[in-house]
Amino acid sequence: MSRLGDRLSRLRWKRLILVGGGGGFLTLLALFGIAYAATDIPDVNADASAQSTTLLYADGGEIGRVGQQNRKIVGLEKVPDHVQKAVLAAEDRGFYTEPGISPKGIARALLTNIKGGGSVQQGGSTITQQYAKNAFLTQERTYTRKVKEVFIALKMSRSVSKDQILEDYLNTIYFGRGASGIEVASQVYFGKSTDKLTIAEGAVLAATIRSPAAYDPTRHPERAKDRFEYVLGGMVDKGWLEPGERGDVDYPKVLEPGKGPGAKNNDLSGPKGHVIAQVMEEIQRRGFGEDKLAAGGFTVKTTIRREAQAAAVEAVQELTGDSPGAAGLQGALVAVKPGTGEVWAYYGGATGTGFDYATQAVRQPGSSFKPYVLAAALEEGISLRSQWDGNDNKRFGSTEIDNFGDESYGRVDLVEATQKSINTAYYELCVKVGAAKVAELARKAGIPDSVPLADKDGEPNCNIALGGYEVHVADQAVGYATFGSQGDYVQPFVVKSVTDRDGDLVYEGKVIKQRAFERDVAADATFAMTQVIERGSGRGAQLAGGRPAAGKTGTTSGNKDVWFAGYTPQLSAAVWLGYDNPKTIVIKGRQATGGAFATGIWKTFMDAAHEGQPIEQFPPRANVGRDRGGDTPTGPEPTATATPSATATAVPTDVTPTGVIPTDVTPTDEPTQQPTNEPTQQPTQQPTQQPTSPPPSAAAQASPTP
Repeated sequence: MSRLGDRLSRLRWKRLILVGGGGGFLTLLALFGIAYAATDIPDVNADASAQSTTLLYADGGEIGRVGQQNRKIVGLEKVPDHVQKAVLAAEDRGFYTEPGISPKGIARALLTNIKGGGSVQQGGSTITQQYAKNAFLTQERTYTRKVKEVFIALKMSRSVSKDQILEDYLNTIYFGRGASGIEVASQVYFGKSTDKLTIAEGAVLAATIRSPAAYDPTRHPERAKDRFEYVLGGMVDKGWLEPGERGDVDYPKVLEPGKGPGAKNNDLSGPKGHVIAQVMEEIQRRGFGEDKLAAGGFTVKTTIRREAQAAAVEAVQELTGDSPGAAGLQGALVAVKPGTGEVWAYYGGATGTGFDYATQAVRQPGSSFKPYVLAAALEEGISLRSQWDGNDNKRFGSTEIDNFGDESYGRVDLVEATQKSINTAYYELCVKVGAAKVAELARKAGIPDSVPLADKDGEPNCNIALGGYEVHVADQAVGYATFGSQGDYVQPFVVKSVTDRDGDLVYEGKVIKQRAFERDVAADATFAMTQVIERGSGRGAQLAGGRPAAGKTGTTSGNKDVWFAGYTPQLSAAVWLGYDNPKTIVIKGRQATGGAFATGIWKTFMDAAHEGQPIEQFPPRANVGRDRGGDTPTGPEPTATATPSATATAVPTDVTPTGVIPTDVTPTDEPTQQPTNEPTQQPTQQPTQQPTSPPPSAAAQASPTP
């Protein structure tokens, strides 16, 4: 009986095990079905779909990229079949036959994890699972995330085509060197687009996916080559590559990190950082909000010319150096094409993460503001032949005006007054015309409302004739471009076009212009400014090959800000030198002036920017006011309403050099006298106090700062 009882007992346990095991399996199966049914494919992570926005020069080449993800999405049809097969050989050889997961791979990974103490060390992931993890989940190593990954992969395999999954995977996966997605990776590693990749190059990229840092061809060449061989071997095993063809595939040449055209290029530390900031600010004003830009994938073609930009950086840094820092001498240069408003070059400082001296700093322009006075006078019918008192030490009401070096010139016409930058003659001219009319014309020419051309009471005084009110460097570049375009103010811009990921045009910059003053006014003002360069204070700006140019120097009292702004028919540019906290500028042992130093920077830049361009002539002198005959020789005595404020007597000074300053801007002639008149009021605004983006001008309908 005991043997029979034992046999019955064993039978009961077997039955219980079978019944219980079957019930447990059914329970697990039911739970699996419920979990599968409850699983939805979530929205794609922002990082997985984000692409970088690429900024290009007008004449080719990349300026930089913006966006956290350095990615450019391409369709699967752009990926050669041999590249697709290389990726499958490296990551998932059963991709097209499996149900989105690999049971063998999962079991192998589970065993490895158990042996490793239970932590998730290996994933056993298929391509579908990898995409599910990257696109929908986090990168955390937990069993919960792994289970979610499996269910999403299974559901995707039933609702999304294999080709679509592979395309999404190739655009999502990280290849190292800052490259997300196959297109940027092919640019980074081989300097070519995906559709040009060879079998060997595709195998190299496929080999990096498993661990981009560990299999980087430059850092770990032997390990990378072993993985490369593994990929090619897998292609042969699957029949995707003939054995004989395999023998002809050698390891290809791979670019050094950071050398490829697709390398992550959003470093703003150098001068280009200010360019990128201006581009992004403008593109946002054109309707591309932060959310749209965050998705990326745009290609922005700018108006910036590569050679001109390089010339601007080199010309300014020849004097200022390339080390950022508020304590050192700073410089800025902006160049705008007359007639179109395209910004060809933009230098705001040595570091793009610092203060922008081109559009944030406002400084007294000195005599470089006189052309607006001249144009206002010409508009009133006052001719270049009119005579004015150019003697020194003249009193206008309670304000005393001196010339540079206390020089007296006697009676002069407006050409000579401009050529020699005679303060007393120009101040009297302003009194004749009216400071308000000068300010109005300057606004029309491009000086924005964001900079006040008036005293605190809102009324301008004739200190405006001597550059007593502060402006941006970019303002002067735009204003002088108005003279260069024969009186047409043209809204400046840096964004020429924007295309989306498919290459479709979504924005195109337009030339927007309005008449600021008449062509005859521009022609006569230009003639006077050509004399500044030919035989006046701006002789250091004479361009190579006898190319015609017009411009005006500017040096504020105490030699604290030095300027030169000028133009040819093809290009306008403004240059400024100064310190964050204004102080006398001493370069190579002598006090700097616009005529001795800013002209040299301008010439160096303009010669380079015009290289290869034809020499164009300005329109001939128009002789505005020639029928009026006897213009008032000295102008009337100022009335009480025209008397400028005694508290705003900053008097700019200009030096007329005795010889042409060499292109290396090393002065060869000492001035016979230094300025003797100091302003009673220094600029009250320091650069660090300025807004980062000046508001647009109501008068000009758009901000003339790019």
